[in-house]
Amino acid sequence: MPDPLLELRLFRSVPFSSAILTALFALCGFGAFLFVTTLYLQNVRGMSALTAGLCLLPVGALIVVLAPLTGRLVGTRGPRLPLVVSGAALALGGGTSIWLGPATPLPAVLAMYLLFGIAQGTVNPPITNSAVSGMPASMAGVAASVASAGRQTGTTLGVAIAGTVVGSAASRGGTAFTAAAHDVWLLVLGLGVGILVLGLLGTGRWASDTAARAAALFDGVDAGAAAGPSRGARVHTHGNG
Repeated sequence: MPDPLLELRLFRSVPFSSAILTALFALCGFGAFLFVTTLYLQNVRGMSALTAGLCLLPVGALIVVLAPLTGRLVGTRGPRLPLVVSGAALALGGGTSIWLGPATPLPAVLAMYLLFGIAQGTVNPPITNSAVSGMPASMAGVAASVASAGRQTGTTLGVAIAGTVVGSAASRGGTAFTAAAHDVWLLVLGLGVGILVLGLLGTGRWASDTAARAAALFDGVDAGAAAGPSRGARVHTHGNG
């Protein structure tokens, strides 16, 4: 197709492909965390919806604080460090949550939740940066949109997978629920490791070279877009003459 809805040549850029996978992994893990945690706090620990929400409030506050700081860090030092931090935090959050039980002290539970806030607060700016890094102007909007779609798909998958795993145990609560949630936390741990690996592979010199080669494929598109108005202006001028 001369004008495809999704330009598959974008995926020849390792930073772009890594950003899409990172968005998918990060939001899948966070979506699963929110789903399981809400059920855990209310069905296992007997909290009201309001109290459960207040327990998750520090996670949201941490995301709000870290996101702009991470954006500035990406601008000065690149996306690698935030991606590594995010992946490590998500992996630690999933790994430590395996040990959650009905009687786990609440301060320990809230400390575990902060790891998910760190993971989510440090992942979004480098995703956007990596997705559009090295891309020509004609493809920047498409690249950012695909990254956004990856986030939305990840959230949907996270909730769907977590619901499938713990759904049958949700009504029983107690140790039945926390035992069923082990598989979800193992998945979250694996997703965190995946983000860490992608953060290392997608930010090196080799990855940058693939982004440059991918961008070169669209030089004709940019040249045509730039020449189009000029040709139109010449025709208009000739007509006036």
